Amino acid sequence: MIRIDKEKCVACGACVRDCIVHVLTGGADGFPTVRPGDERYCLNCQHCLAVCPHGAVTCHDVGPSETSAPEPIPDGRAMAALVRQRRSVRQWRNDPVSEEVWTQLVDSLAWMPTGCNDHRLHFTVIRKRDRMDWFRREMSGTLKKIFRSGILRLVYPGFRRYMDEVMRGDDVIFRDAPYMIVASTPKNAPCREADPWIALSYFDMLAQSNGLGTCWSGFAVHAFGWVPRLRKALNLPKGYRVGAVLLFGPPAVTYPRVTRPHPMSVDVMT
Repeated sequence: MIRIDKEKCVACGACVRDCIVHVLTGGADGFPTVRPGDERYCLNCQHCLAVCPHGAVTCHDVGPSETSAPEPIPDGRAMAALVRQRRSVRQWRNDPVSEEVWTQLVDSLAWMPTGCNDHRLHFTVIRKRDRMDWFRREMSGTLKKIFRSGILRLVYPGFRRYMDEVMRGDDVIFRDAPYMIVASTPKNAPCREADPWIALSYFDMLAQSNGLGTCWSGFAVHAFGWVPRLRKALNLPKGYRVGAVLLFGPPAVTYPRVTRPHPMSVDVMT
């Protein structure tokens, strides 16, 4: 689980102090050790591995040779600009996304935070236009049937304002987006409600920083719950349910200025 290379370790205690579940302690010889019987509490967060200044820690078979040194990150001004300038996009181009960007987007999913480091999120990425078109056709036909039956008006009255669009075949769920990412969690995950939204929020910002547009689709989350055929097409692991859906792709719109929203209610307690 956690191994200490005593030839490299200088017994500085950095890993012991940063162990968030306190399974590491100073041993009789001064070197860090796992408390007897506490192995099962290790979250595999790898803080001990990351914080060790001498590369003496291996955590769950991941050692210093499998990691990299920190790289420069955007400063606060750049991140604030990204937050302010992010927009929900519903107009798309069919331009291809480079393999370099696809690799960066997909590889980044391993670093998405989860409650208790549960790390059982499942991501389904739809990156083929014809596959997205299949979801659109299936959803459009199903919504028309539901509207004609009157059921949707009873269970979700707010959807009524989209009735005309649905009946003429407009894509009100997937918004004609070329790509989609679905985040799912097992029903017994400790933070099953929050994890998908947090993960795709990170993905959202990364996609926007690569010049892609994004759009959250709460309707799609409901749609996968309404239509078993659509949910089955995601090929989710057993016991998983859809938690969040983000649409994305090259945007066909630019915004020459930043909006000025009304302030949120904020109480800074001192």
